[in-house]
Amino acid sequence: MIIHSVTLENYGIYAGIHTFDLTPKGDGPYQQPIILLRGQNGVGKSTLMEAIRLGLHGKLSLGNRVTQREYDYYLERRIHRAGDGQSASFAAVSLAFEHIFLGKRHQYRVRRSWSKPNNRLESDLGLWVDEEWRTEDEEENEHLLRELIAPGIAELFFFDGEKINTLAEAGDGSDALLADTVKNLLGLHLVEQLDRDLDVYLTRQTGIQELQQYQAELGQLSAELAQLEEERAENQALLTQTRRQFHAQQEAITALEQRIAQEGGQYARDEEAYNQRRQQLLDALARNEQEIFELTRGVMPFAVAPNLLRSLRQRLEKEAEYERWQAAQPLVEKLQDRLLREPPAPYVTSQNAGDHVDLVSYVRQVVTEFSRPPIPDAEVVHRVSPETRGVLFSWIDEALTSAPQALAAALATRQQLRQALERVDETLSRVPVAELLRPLQEELRQADRALGRLEAMVAQLSETEKRLAYHWERLAGSRRRVSEQIATINTDEGRIKLAARTQLLLSTYRERLITQKLARFAEQLTRRLNQLNRKRNFIEGVEIDPQSFGVTLYRAGQRFSRSQLSAGEQQIFAIATLWALREVSGRPLPVVIDTPLSRLDDEHRRAMLAEFLPQVAQQVIVLATTTEIDDATLAFLRPALSRAYLLEADSTATQVTEQTLSALPIQIGLEEVASHAV
Repeated sequence: MIIHSVTLENYGIYAGIHTFDLTPKGDGPYQQPIILLRGQNGVGKSTLMEAIRLGLHGKLSLGNRVTQREYDYYLERRIHRAGDGQSASFAAVSLAFEHIFLGKRHQYRVRRSWSKPNNRLESDLGLWVDEEWRTEDEEENEHLLRELIAPGIAELFFFDGEKINTLAEAGDGSDALLADTVKNLLGLHLVEQLDRDLDVYLTRQTGIQELQQYQAELGQLSAELAQLEEERAENQALLTQTRRQFHAQQEAITALEQRIAQEGGQYARDEEAYNQRRQQLLDALARNEQEIFELTRGVMPFAVAPNLLRSLRQRLEKEAEYERWQAAQPLVEKLQDRLLREPPAPYVTSQNAGDHVDLVSYVRQVVTEFSRPPIPDAEVVHRVSPETRGVLFSWIDEALTSAPQALAAALATRQQLRQALERVDETLSRVPVAELLRPLQEELRQADRALGRLEAMVAQLSETEKRLAYHWERLAGSRRRVSEQIATINTDEGRIKLAARTQLLLSTYRERLITQKLARFAEQLTRRLNQLNRKRNFIEGVEIDPQSFGVTLYRAGQRFSRSQLSAGEQQIFAIATLWALREVSGRPLPVVIDTPLSRLDDEHRRAMLAEFLPQVAQQVIVLATTTEIDDATLAFLRPALSRAYLLEADSTATQVTEQTLSALPIQIGLEEVASHAV
């Protein structure tokens, strides 16, 4: 199937007539399956997806249990309203597509239009096949459209954000959606309908008394099952709606938290901690100032004259030497006098008398030199004691080395403390006035309480679903037992026995069909999940429970739960699931995907751009924001891009502009795309 065009007339935010050419191009070296529609939120991207579904299936696009009144109200709300409050007189959706039906390719065009001239909504359906208008009534045309593309099968090519989010979340909601999708894919809803029809047939037959007893029991069980299925459908619808509200509330809370953060909410929450930090810094700064003061009271002022200190040290050392000389003078004089007056020693002989004279002369010379002072007496000015001189030496050393180092460290610490104090003061200056934050914080508290109530409702409805499912299994088992009893009754009514046996075989057929298809689906899911994660053997295998449709993953021979996947991997799992279902279905349907990149990180965004979008189908209609797919990403997609539309909205309507692809830059690398993408 290929969708060629969609035309909107006064539909939703689209005023007047807007036609989107969606035909993919296939010429050139590459296939070009992607048709891109970009725009900010609220410009009509999701509206276009709704229009395609509406054109194909009418009331069934809203669900199986939608009443005509609800459908009429929906159509009425889709008639364009201008900014001045005036409404258009009618609205319409037209869809042109080609599809192979009964082995032949045909061109189809469907147009749904509606208006409300009085108090009653009037709608019309027109259908053309190969440009020939079908004259059949509206019900026949609706039946043909359902035969072309069953509403359940259509779920395989509409990938909206809600469906992806539901599949991404491990739990009952994901399993239920997967179960419904697989049933539609395999046509199991037809098997279930045939099973119910056989129930009705068997309960209406007449015959022997034993058969009538079983028929009565079968009728009662069938009635209870029908009522239980209705209860389950209502509970599942309410559960789906509550989950939708829960996710919407989560997004609202996230937006509110971002707004509070922008207004300074984070700073307000941390204000007390910042005030404590400020006081700590002030205390540390005071201690530091005291330390600097103490340093300046000691020898530190003398450190400004290091040359003078060195000269003083040299002078003190000279004076110390003079004092030592002066103290030694009495001994020197005594020695000198002795050398002059004492006769030669007895050991001096005539042979060594000359040497003795020379030695005495040398000693006398040394003693005479030592008797001269190292400095003149007039130059001795300080005349301090040795103890005082030692203290002065210690002070000089301290002033020249340790004191400047300690002061420099203290000054550096003061600079760091002052800078930290400035940063804290700047942060505190951004704390908003409490009156500005109080309404937002109160709104956040109310939103959190509402989220808690919704979470409790989801849990309660999930438990109800489990209870109803268990009760349904019991009733279904009892019905199978009665059918088996009917099949064994000795009666000539062969049709009754055949119907009962057929009913029993349907259960076996359903189980075998599910087992076979789920095995192939698990194989495809493993392949696509590894492909999108761009990791070799990210998982080794997938196992799907044929009863609950719960998914178990295997890695390194070990089972692990889907809840262990990261948020980005959960999103990739949802995309891989839908891709695998398409592979198993074998149906060449297009893909319409809404906001595909919004919740993905850089790594998984690259996988979506390089692997999924260009390969998933022959036609891929992508609805994205300009943040998701910016100009750099658009340039990367260019080889696979057929058309690109830019949607812009003013206060009244949406304006559509088709972008010229030849004006785009040449292809850029994925790393550059990741650097641009949000």
